[in-house]
Amino acid sequence: MTDGFEHLFLASREIAALSAEERIRRIRVDRWIDYPRARQALDKLGDLIAFPPRARMPNLLIVGASGMGKTMIVEKFARDHPARFDEASGLKRMPVVVVQMVAGPDEGRFYKRLLAAIGAPEPARATVGSLESRALRLLSEMRPNLLVIDEVHSLRAGTVREQMRFLNLLRFLGNELRIPLVCLGTQEARNALKTDDQLVRRFEAFALPQWRNDEDFDGLIGSLLRTLPLRRESDCGDRALKRILDLTGGITAAIFELMTNLAVAAIESGEERVMLGSLEDPRVAGAMLGAAV
Repeated sequence: MTDGFEHLFLASREIAALSAEERIRRIRVDRWIDYPRARQALDKLGDLIAFPPRARMPNLLIVGASGMGKTMIVEKFARDHPARFDEASGLKRMPVVVVQMVAGPDEGRFYKRLLAAIGAPEPARATVGSLESRALRLLSEMRPNLLVIDEVHSLRAGTVREQMRFLNLLRFLGNELRIPLVCLGTQEARNALKTDDQLVRRFEAFALPQWRNDEDFDGLIGSLLRTLPLRRESDCGDRALKRILDLTGGITAAIFELMTNLAVAAIESGEERVMLGSLEDPRVAGAMLGAAV
């Protein structure tokens, strides 16, 4: 039953007919909301994954404060380019390999993470050399089109010499595999890459700035409200938008968490709509922000 839920996207109308418990469960699941800056990032990733191999591959550095949606964008891109089994070669093809940076520039631990990301066991004698050899061999067989390294700002936890060695590793991987590298991180990631003049010139920087009270933010909140399976239309005026920004600092993750908490509260109370005006009450705002900031 979807009658009377025209304020929602079509997929959310069907969910709105479910029980309160099921709707709350669905609301708390991660969801993808398309917005202009994220679409631009996805387009850049799409250009890179289709780039033909050459000696000097282009790379991308996606920069933003923690919680701005860098990982969410890459996860969306990876879902759109899933691994598949190539019957002709008998090998698994993984177009996008995503690996999270270790806490500090540790080459051995990074190669272990890389092997785990492609579903490969470590060699029995796990020296840096053997780990590197296995990772390169398997990646060459799998022929990925893109290597994504998340949390690159963790590089800064090491000494300058350790950072330089790890940056050399990144350059080596890009040269050896002839695929684009995509690094995700905070401003510290950009600072880390700047210590290697040759490498930083190969990276285009793409920023995910914190949200401002503009048309894009209005569109984000409007789209988000249309995904929340509430049975009544929520109010969303200019004053409410400004209040959301003030409370969350314009951080995407905090905005999503705040709206999730408000939607759950709307179902539990029977109100069935997000009352953004209620955020003017410091007690309500504090309760809704408990898990958001």
